[in-house]
Amino acid sequence: MIYGIGIDAVDVARFKSAMARWGERLFDRLFTAEELSYCMGKRNPEVHLAARFAAKTSFIKAFGKAVVYKDIEIERDTAGRPGLNVKGLEKGLRVSLSITHDNGMSLAETIIEKTPMK
Repeated sequence: MIYGIGIDAVDVARFKSAMARWGERLFDRLFTAEELSYCMGKRNPEVHLAARFAAKTSFIKAFGKAVVYKDIEIERDTAGRPGLNVKGLEKGLRVSLSITHDNGMSLAETIIEKTPMK
């Protein structure tokens, strides 16, 4: 059963401006050390950071409750598929995430399903 659906789009140029303006304060508030390490190793880190911000925001929209951004970590499985690790996420919820970036935008969609309790 669907628990919630969230979607978010982030303009990469605007996010890059926020990075320049707020720097470490922005990073410390939004991202885990692992996320920063992964993204900063890329040619255009702003694209990957904007995508993670979109993913976290889409999760919060789907979840319907406030969550601290750093309590949500965007991970990749061995096949490269994105996933979410959320501190304190209640049992019985399955989270699916899709991320893309194109034409200066980063987009993410999250679907949360409530699984039957056994």
